[in-house]
Amino acid sequence: MEDTMAKPVLTIQRHYLDWPLGQSIVNSELINQFGIKATSDGRDLTDKITFNLTQVNINQQGEYPIAVTVMDSDGQTASDHLTLNIKPREQVQSQSNRSHQSTAPRKHHRGWLVALIILLAIIVGWWAVSAHNRNQNQQANNAEQSSQISDNSSSISELSSDNQKLAEQVAALRGAARQYEKDHDQQELQNHLNNISNQNQQIENQLNSNSAKQKLNDIDQTITQVQQDPDNATSTVNNLKNKDGFSQIWDNITSMMENWLSKHASQSNSNQ
Repeated sequence: MEDTMAKPVLTIQRHYLDWPLGQSIVNSELINQFGIKATSDGRDLTDKITFNLTQVNINQQGEYPIAVTVMDSDGQTASDHLTLNIKPREQVQSQSNRSHQSTAPRKHHRGWLVALIILLAIIVGWWAVSAHNRNQNQQANNAEQSSQISDNSSSISELSSDNQKLAEQVAALRGAARQYEKDHDQQELQNHLNNISNQNQQIENQLNSNSAKQKLNDIDQTITQVQQDPDNATSTVNNLKNKDGFSQIWDNITSMMENWLSKHASQSNSNQ
């Protein structure tokens, strides 16, 4: 029958080991430092490991081959070859210290340091981006507010200028209607209306807003109505007050109308 018994298995973590010059060799220490383990069918045979150290001189520097062997209770064996490097004790200790310092604790410390640096970089970057965005938003808001203030100021100025021109035209129209009530001079009324219409054409391009141009159109329509029905001229003109935008400037129109009538009366007297 064929031999079906399993042979022992040697597991070795390293095959090369530095050993201090002059230090006695102990099997358990070799097993520990070489990282050797022996098993057979799940049984631990590490304590059965032996070393052949016949070629090793612990008092002489150099590399020496050693054989490692394990035998189970059935006489089955497993073996391997290792190298022991005999060197001065201080060199072995120095290398051992460097090895321990450069292993997991140092790597762990370095890993935390790198993680901390990355975290700080992320925080600084986020803060910088946030500060930049806040600055940009503030500048945009300031610019928008300045633009709105400027636009509002410009609109108020334009509105005041537009209304001034419109008020003068309506005042002249009301004055002409009021004068017609006194003298019923249709020719004179027509002359006034033609003069106001001509002035409307001249100031149309001077108006800055569409609402002002619409008011000017309302004035032109009122002039046409007065021409068609001069007997109701005053009431027709006064109806402008009910149109959009005229009520706000009607007091100024009334004052300007009185000035227009006074000026017209002076001109009529001088002509006579």
